[in-house]
Amino acid sequence: NMKKLKILLLLSILAFTVSSCEMNLIPDGSIPEKEALRTIKDCDAWVLGIYSAFKNDALYSGNMVLFQDIQADMAYAALKTNSGIYTQFYQWNIKSTTSEIAKVYNGLYTIISRCNFFFDYKDQVELTLKTTADKDNFKKRVGEVYFARALAFSELIRIFCEPMTTANANTENMGICLAMTYSDDVPMVKRSTLLESYNQVLSDLKQAEDNIPAARTVADSPYFSLGTVYALQARVYLNMGMGDLSIKKDNEYLKKSVEAAGKVIKTGVYTLSDAINNAFQIGSTQYTDYQMMWKYDQSDEIIWKIAMTPVSYGGTLGKYLLGYNTVAYSPQYHFSEAILKLYDDNDRRASVFCNQIEDAYGDKVNIITKYPGNLDLDGGATPKFINMPKPFRLSEVYLNRAEAYYWLGDEENVQKDLSSIKRKRISGFGSVSASGEDLLKEIKNERAKELYMEGFRLSDLKRWHDPVKREKQMYSIEGAINSGLDVKYTDVKYCFTTWPIPKHEIEATNGLVVGNASNN
Repeated sequence: NMKKLKILLLLSILAFTVSSCEMNLIPDGSIPEKEALRTIKDCDAWVLGIYSAFKNDALYSGNMVLFQDIQADMAYAALKTNSGIYTQFYQWNIKSTTSEIAKVYNGLYTIISRCNFFFDYKDQVELTLKTTADKDNFKKRVGEVYFARALAFSELIRIFCEPMTTANANTENMGICLAMTYSDDVPMVKRSTLLESYNQVLSDLKQAEDNIPAARTVADSPYFSLGTVYALQARVYLNMGMGDLSIKKDNEYLKKSVEAAGKVIKTGVYTLSDAINNAFQIGSTQYTDYQMMWKYDQSDEIIWKIAMTPVSYGGTLGKYLLGYNTVAYSPQYHFSEAILKLYDDNDRRASVFCNQIEDAYGDKVNIITKYPGNLDLDGGATPKFINMPKPFRLSEVYLNRAEAYYWLGDEENVQKDLSSIKRKRISGFGSVSASGEDLLKEIKNERAKELYMEGFRLSDLKRWHDPVKREKQMYSIEGAINSGLDVKYTDVKYCFTTWPIPKHEIEATNGLVVGNASNN
């Protein structure tokens, strides 16, 4: 519950290193709550603590990303080498007591809690500022904290709430608990409506936009920028406008999604990564920019990545997908053949994300290689398979705009946006000419191919009301809850595309916080 998250660790939470900001903060002892945020240096340290909280392996470098895609149709449990990792999600055996769900929920509210502490005490810092440089730095920090809270709130909505419609937008208890202050005397917070929840995200994003400076280079990718603000606006407005499939042509939310995506693209800071032409050489091996993005976490396409160092990193995205012990591969999951078939023969993404490798049993299996481990982070004899998560990339912005354009009835601009991505990914690609339902299928397929194992699939299917369907494939565990899964939008089971609210949250608030249909 909210109270449980009010464990003030103060500067003891800040023993970490972030990117080029080599700032190791080791506490001498406990600090009274009101003394923790007094100076601009305290502010810097606190905001780095917020950035550090995103490294949590329950979030972008672990559960939140992998479980959503494994629950959907992106990967199949290996017949011989799966040892029960992630099985509860793969087999839809999800309960309100599932600890991994609580870790995601609490991980996001920990970020919100740190942001709220900053807001509660920021005024006493502002009173001490004398120089223009300190005032500018403080303003930037305020913007960063507003963005962090907006992002955490938006992920809670995406994962723990139903899609918003005109019918449910103002229904009680359909949104999230909008905890807005850290203070101990705050009453327990019940769930807001969906519209209130989304409006709070948009309000925080407006504050972020007003405070984060416009100047920005690609080297700043470990930090929030106006690019991240507009990218999240585009994503959130698309989700807000999608609930009512009948009200599209003049949908204000979708128009705002298009507008926000356009702002990201027009900054000129980011460039769609080239997956076709070799541009880098490391030792005797040549790499494309796209390969470098996934192998070394570097690319001009990255709008925001979660910075990690060899001594300060989060989860290991590739560990169980590869299952490599320096001798043989024993992957827990294989690449979905149905998804693999979506890639054109000349689509260079396929070989970055998937390779056919002989496993420990001698079977030739499609292994998921999207997170091969950044060698600059791994070190040591045994690879850890750490990659920096990239929650915002330019390709997703194009895909969000393409989809918003589609629902608004602007097929010409959909074709242009999809073509922009495909030309950078598929050797010799011309342009997209599909229309109508075929064009919508192109959008959906492109999202599956481009955002593979980045945690979008389950919420995408939920947004479209599409079934979650798997097809029997070689070397995968068979059966109705495995490779034969088929959950239609009309099925009772579909409610699990929205995760249950953790049971302890409901119990700790004596029922003030209400569960989802998946809680029952």
